[in-house]
Amino acid sequence: LAFHVLGESVNQTNWAARNTSFVEEDFDATLKGFDDRPLTVGVRNPRTGRVSPVVRRDFTALLPLVRHKRNPEHVDVQRVLERDRDVHLTLDAGLQVMAARALRRRAESVGSGGGAAVVLDASSGALLASASYPWPLDFGQGRSDDVESTEEEANVVSQRLLDRARYGLYPPGSTFKLVTAVAALRSDPAERQSVFQCERLPDGRVGGRVRGVSHPIRDDALDDAPHGTVDLHKALVVSCNPYFAQLAQRVGASAFEETATAAQIAVATRPVRDNLPRTLPHAGYGQGDVVASPLRMAGVVAAIASNGELRDVRVATKPNTRPSPDLRWVSAEGAARLRGYMREVVTAGTGRALAGHSVAIAGKTGTAQVDNAKSHAWFVGFAPHPRDRRQIAFAVVVENAGYGGRVAAPLAGDIVSAAQAAGLLR
Repeated sequence: LAFHVLGESVNQTNWAARNTSFVEEDFDATLKGFDDRPLTVGVRNPRTGRVSPVVRRDFTALLPLVRHKRNPEHVDVQRVLERDRDVHLTLDAGLQVMAARALRRRAESVGSGGGAAVVLDASSGALLASASYPWPLDFGQGRSDDVESTEEEANVVSQRLLDRARYGLYPPGSTFKLVTAVAALRSDPAERQSVFQCERLPDGRVGGRVRGVSHPIRDDALDDAPHGTVDLHKALVVSCNPYFAQLAQRVGASAFEETATAAQIAVATRPVRDNLPRTLPHAGYGQGDVVASPLRMAGVVAAIASNGELRDVRVATKPNTRPSPDLRWVSAEGAARLRGYMREVVTAGTGRALAGHSVAIAGKTGTAQVDNAKSHAWFVGFAPHPRDRRQIAFAVVVENAGYGGRVAAPLAGDIVSAAQAAGLLR
């Protein structure tokens, strides 16, 4: 249930992939007690002349075990054997198991092919749980009964090996409105001037016209009443698309990109300076070319929950895991405003499915449209609100599951319940 975080060193499954961060690979030298300095070199076959790549390793560190094999008490032997080979992780094992099972249960209940859940300690950035579903079958070594061909099997294995929580890139939909809101507060800490109209469109849908966009920006089809005059507070609670489309334009492409880049979220295809102005209104509400991983969205929420500071996410406390300095992303006052708005999303807005939860949750729903498929369901948030002794930040996504408030929000509730059961929220 933690394969995508830990990996496994026996078969080194998927170790060659770039989109992985396995503890057993990243801390391989520590866990073994020595660094064999693997290096790929070319070796020529003297008979055929063909050069083949092989891995050359340096076992110099183990020479004392050979030199003094008849004297195990030798000081050089003891120095090798007594070396600290422990890696201390930030993961909470109980929460990891419960979060992974909750993710699978919710995904299977709606027929989703995959999803992810990330939980952080909001104050430190420590990774408490990172679940990616589906997980591998026999670590990718065995054959699944539900595939008929080698090519199909390879695709199934590849999909199961993908770490969706940390490396899956999804359109974040309305959860990204938090980033647009931060961009606005960075540009204008008071943020009093951005008031826009949301009206009934000629086709009966709710939305608004945006300068430079040929078609009206529509709200969700379930919104049956215009939002009227909308400010930042109301726009987040009711999740008004045309508001954030216009807010992004008011902030401007440069400031908008700077804010998202600080959170390590891509808002346009390269070259960004050329392409972002064309998609900026849609990027404002998390569509267009915006893509983000659940990990990065959890980091956004953690920053808002902890007075506006972005922190490095870390999975190990030992060895060599000193975090980078925190980055002031939004003012403490701005973060406090957003925390209040996110609580109202749950008590009176699109996240009302969590209003009765035993722990006070603050968050933001997201229904991210994708081409030729059902929307991805998102929910990001933190708990408890306000801060108690400890606060978690989280992001969950269920692929092609429809409305975030209907599927992802209940999953977020499961995650908070799991954190409570694990003793993380007291």
